[in-house]
Amino acid sequence: MKQRMHIAAVVAFVILVTVTFIVLGQGHTTQRLQSAFLGMISPFLKQGSSLDRKYTEMREGLKSLKRLEEDNKRLTIANKDLSATNQTLRDMEAENNKLRNALGYRERSVFKLMPARIIARDADTWYQTVKIDRGMAEGVRKDMPVLTEEGLVGKTTVVSDHAATVILIADENCGVAANIEGSNHKGIVRGERLPNRGIPAIGLGLLSKDANLTSGQKVYSSGVGGVFPSGVLIGAVKEFQVRQLEGYATLVPAVDLTTIDDVFVVISGSK
Repeated sequence: MKQRMHIAAVVAFVILVTVTFIVLGQGHTTQRLQSAFLGMISPFLKQGSSLDRKYTEMREGLKSLKRLEEDNKRLTIANKDLSATNQTLRDMEAENNKLRNALGYRERSVFKLMPARIIARDADTWYQTVKIDRGMAEGVRKDMPVLTEEGLVGKTTVVSDHAATVILIADENCGVAANIEGSNHKGIVRGERLPNRGIPAIGLGLLSKDANLTSGQKVYSSGVGGVFPSGVLIGAVKEFQVRQLEGYATLVPAVDLTTIDDVFVVISGSK
């Protein structure tokens, strides 16, 4: 700004002096003085004009930079909005696929299934029980199997009008008679109590010591006992070991019991 004021002052001074020469006279001497004076100040006029152009260019450059910064801010905000929208769409697609799979399983299942949603679970019994939003008013009774399209979850225990407690297969009190894929060996699946309240191990006990199960073999409910129907996937063998009185296999459950939200209650054994 100061630089522009300086240039303006120089230009004003030049104009004032020039006008003075013109007013003072029209003689040859005066003309020579005017010519000499204009020749002397011409470089300053050119320099002032050059500085003014540079100042104007710099000012325009600053304006362009400011516009670029504003455009960048707008693009950053738009990109964040787009990322959030994409994530929402991905979540919706995953949820739709999940519901589509569940609906397909319900339609092709040989069981009469009632959909239910998990509405509560206690931190102290996170791996043992959950509560669902179906009860006696919807036809749910005690000791009804609960499952998903992926496999067995547990069974109902305490049932009220519009809610029911489900004991999970990870609980030591929920025993499930089981068969092993490609084998005639049978056993009982139940959870193991852990002193530190960590994720309980799910194991298949009461096996013969010579069962010699291999990792990856699938384990299904056998239907023995009358509570759980036969043929429902429970999990897969992780490791087999021989204990003092029995063979024992740790299992990887077919259903992730820590993250389930929706389940089916088996109302009857056939549609």
